[in-house]
Amino acid sequence: MKTLRKLFYVACTTFFLASCEETYNDKLFWPGELSQEYGSYIKPSTLDLTYSGEKLIGKTVNFQTEDSKKGTLTLNDIIPGEKETSFRINLSEQEDNYTFSGETVSCAGATVKYAGSITPKTMKLDLNVTMPQNQWIKTYQMSELTRGRGKDVVRNQTTGEYEWGESDNQILTAALYTDMDLEMVKDAGSLYATVSVIIKGMGGYLLPQLLKSVTLESDGNITAEYTSDELQLGEQKFSEIDMDNPASQQQLINFIMMKLMFNTLSADDITDATQGRNYAKSPRGLAFWYLKNDLLYVKLNLPGIISLTMQGQGQTVDAHLIAGIADAILKSNPFLLKTLLGIVSESLDNSLLSMIANMDHQSFQMFFSWIKEGIPMQIEKENGHTHIYLNREALSPLIAFIPNLQPAMEGIPNFGPMLYNSYIGPLYDNWSIITQLDLGLDLTDKNE
Repeated sequence: MKTLRKLFYVACTTFFLASCEETYNDKLFWPGELSQEYGSYIKPSTLDLTYSGEKLIGKTVNFQTEDSKKGTLTLNDIIPGEKETSFRINLSEQEDNYTFSGETVSCAGATVKYAGSITPKTMKLDLNVTMPQNQWIKTYQMSELTRGRGKDVVRNQTTGEYEWGESDNQILTAALYTDMDLEMVKDAGSLYATVSVIIKGMGGYLLPQLLKSVTLESDGNITAEYTSDELQLGEQKFSEIDMDNPASQQQLINFIMMKLMFNTLSADDITDATQGRNYAKSPRGLAFWYLKNDLLYVKLNLPGIISLTMQGQGQTVDAHLIAGIADAILKSNPFLLKTLLGIVSESLDNSLLSMIANMDHQSFQMFFSWIKEGIPMQIEKENGHTHIYLNREALSPLIAFIPNLQPAMEGIPNFGPMLYNSYIGPLYDNWSIITQLDLGLDLTDKNE
């Protein structure tokens, strides 16, 4: 009897071992070898990722499998607006890897077509994404400058009080969209003119020199027809403006006084400034969009932008290293990052970093969330125009930068201090009485 029992134990053990042999040893790679995080910023890179055919760096993908037959693929911050996108895939064993392909719909409604291969050392993943259908997916062009009777701060002839009304020769549309509301105080008229005439006029003049069109692609990319040709003010290019040269200085002052302060800027002025400029299509994968809670979020791919900028300056750049640093920054504590930026700005004597580091904690928290989650922008359609803009809440951290402009403005003899004290500084000084301020792009559908 004891002998039979021993034989039974041996048989069970043999069967168990044989089952394990069949489960694992017949596989190209064991589940534990494949179950890991694959990244395109670590060295050596373990993730070769393309999005709509374009290489995308600085991303990670998690894969988990229990049997090397099926598994769960998790895309980390790859589909615009989705922190994680998980779906099941089937593995097909090949000679030296496993392949997979298919189509799924994410929780946010994006259609994701995927194809790839995987080994314990690398994953190749090709994604083609279609965002949920909506009215904003199209190509837009900059709005032209038009004038007519429009909103203005006027003085009531009976009461002598300032109130909202209408005036002739107002800038109705331009490439820069603005709208404003404020308490009716003594300086309300000049504050409104600063935004509706000077800022809107300058933006309407400069933006078309930079951008010809903007496209919200169906895959979540944002592309544009842009130019790096030098900007100009009137007859002078920026590099030709010499504040030590009286003639050059006078040309600049004449342009700002006549065209902006006296409100005579015309569509012909913009045509003259944009004529002959060379526009090109921007690379894909540098900026993405998604909709959430009726807001349009613009998410920048910082590693891609930094790498492209450095390459454009002729500098050698390790894109994966930059992506790794950016990932570490985004996972860090925002207040520790603020302290670090302060130290770096002092050593580099960088004014922009210094301004960011000197933000109050609330403003910096907002700035940090813009980098991490995307810039929340209002989007609306009105009278055939699409407005994409920042509202007062989003602009508050930027308004805090205004005092930093004062030293630069004071460097322009006579005219600079007047421009700052009369038009720019009051925006900061009177921010509390400005109840609404919208700044952004004024676009129309492009005729293909």
